[in-house]
Amino acid sequence: MQGTVYKELVQNRFFLLCGLFLPPLVYIAVILIGLILHFGETDFSWEGFFSEFLADGAMFPSKLLILLISYSGMRLLSASVFSQDESKRKSLLMAAVPDGTARQIYGKYVILFMAYALFFVSAGFTDSFMNWIVFCLTGKTTPSMLNLLALILFAQLFLRSIEIPFYVRYSARIGKYVLIILMILIMLAMLFVMLYVPSFGNILTVIWDWYNRLLNGELAEESVFLISVFPPVSIAAYLISYRISCKLWLKGVANYE
Repeated sequence: MQGTVYKELVQNRFFLLCGLFLPPLVYIAVILIGLILHFGETDFSWEGFFSEFLADGAMFPSKLLILLISYSGMRLLSASVFSQDESKRKSLLMAAVPDGTARQIYGKYVILFMAYALFFVSAGFTDSFMNWIVFCLTGKTTPSMLNLLALILFAQLFLRSIEIPFYVRYSARIGKYVLIILMILIMLAMLFVMLYVPSFGNILTVIWDWYNRLLNGELAEESVFLISVFPPVSIAAYLISYRISCKLWLKGVANYE
């Protein structure tokens, strides 16, 4: 297993570097955009710039935008982890090695986890550093995003656990389209059920009311329970996804060139 992981480290070093440097680079880009908008002001000061950023309530939404942009970049690059080894000859040779299938898939899953873990560490450090700068300049504290970053990390693992088996079975190029088509079919099926099964609409109404109460803070204990359960559920889903991918890999090799 160690040799496969080392091969993935060398092969996907750009992806890992993106996980490490993408958060601070996007933070810098957002600050530069803000500076450009204030360019030419005679009374410009760093303290006033960040104080206005806090007073307008733009700090937290800007951080969320940064996370969205950064994770979108990571999402686009994750498919390259699989597309680089989509060669029928190389895959068949790897399958001939003892535990070759498990080795191949294991390396992919480890690299994806490492990249998102690096992203979490880098984004957390960057956020803390930026909060420190804002505090030094304005004397005001900004909310930490560490808990939200942790939830996003496990959300990404959960989403990748659904997505990766499609890459493995149909190749990275075709698998994303298969997944999109499947999601569209599921939405159409739900729409059909909503139109022709009246009781299903009542179920959706109950779920929507419960969701609104959850957002309004009326279900504090339930919120704590869901947050505490989500990480182990995501890890379990990631491990199950690995087992599923191991069983699907050789079937997917037939789609390689």
